[in-house]
Amino acid sequence: MPTVLIADDEIDHRELLTLVLHRLGYDVVTAGDGGAAMELLTAGGVDAVLADVRMPGVSGIELCRMIRNSPVLENLPVIVISADVHRHQIMTALHAGADDFLPKPFTRDQLGSRLEGLLGTRSGKAARSATAARAALLAARQALASEAKPEQPPFRRTA
Repeated sequence: MPTVLIADDEIDHRELLTLVLHRLGYDVVTAGDGGAAMELLTAGGVDAVLADVRMPGVSGIELCRMIRNSPVLENLPVIVISADVHRHQIMTALHAGADDFLPKPFTRDQLGSRLEGLLGTRSGKAARSATAARAALLAARQALASEAKPEQPPFRRTA
């Protein structure tokens, strides 16, 4: 399971995001500010970052810059999240190296799709659903094939 770091100074936001990400099949680590997030990142084992823009000390945008300037972390997927959806804020986050900007409020599906796209993986629940759908389709095709009429001889023209 991929591990996602949530960097947000609001404990309620961290808890809600943790719950959502667990349901999507991700492991989660959390930090209340950008400095603590950077410490967790340098320890390793994180596959993606969700960083709130407004945090005390090191902001989510500054955290993004620090990640991009680190040779070890520079390729780590980063999604910046914020209720401040002004064009300037979005562009600042993207210029700092964010891979994506997710405006609050957002749905669980939006978050899941964005993470899956960045990580190139499907969450456990989505993967199970896709596997079940493929199995059902295969079973339906086999059932139809067994009910099919015997093959007719090819049509021949007579002159």
